[in-house]
Amino acid sequence: MKAVTLLLAAATFAAHANHDEHESHSHGAHEHGHGHLNLVVDGNQLMMELQAPAADLVGFEHAAKSDEEKAQYAKAVARLKQPEALFQLDPAAGCKLTQQELQIAKEEHDHDHDHDHDHDHDHDKADSAHEEHHHADMGAMYTYTCETPAKLTGLEVTLFSLYPTLEKLSVQGILPTGQTAAELTPSANKLSW
Repeated sequence: MKAVTLLLAAATFAAHANHDEHESHSHGAHEHGHGHLNLVVDGNQLMMELQAPAADLVGFEHAAKSDEEKAQYAKAVARLKQPEALFQLDPAAGCKLTQQELQIAKEEHDHDHDHDHDHDHDHDKADSAHEEHHHADMGAMYTYTCETPAKLTGLEVTLFSLYPTLEKLSVQGILPTGQTAAELTPSANKLSW
């Protein structure tokens, strides 16, 4: 039941954060160099949701075309699967990753190519132009179960060294002590609660 509570809290929190972003940025445009981290601590569970522009996590936002771009994309996905390289939790809390879900930009264009190709390609050009201007986000959701949750009193965000174009991370959290909000940067990358 706690997992359902966490998911609902995170979803509500993410929806609220997204609503605020839409109000402060016209049409919900994202800002390169600026990621978001939502976190919830409930009992012995910690749930974190990371979102950032694909341009910062991969190096580009369009579908990977060349072998080099495909390798960059695969490297970005592999990094997201290793949260221990992105965040440091107090080892005394005994937190173990119990679930993760990647929210990744699609590597390939979603257009259905199984149809007859003897048609005017203007809509394909429009699709391509749309792709060029599309701003994609990537991220992941991580759930930890902690043996000694009382010793979980913060985290260190180490992802800045892996993503040098990521300049700030807006953090919002629901903690046993209440709500928190912070802005972390490469030089101020620790959050305490």
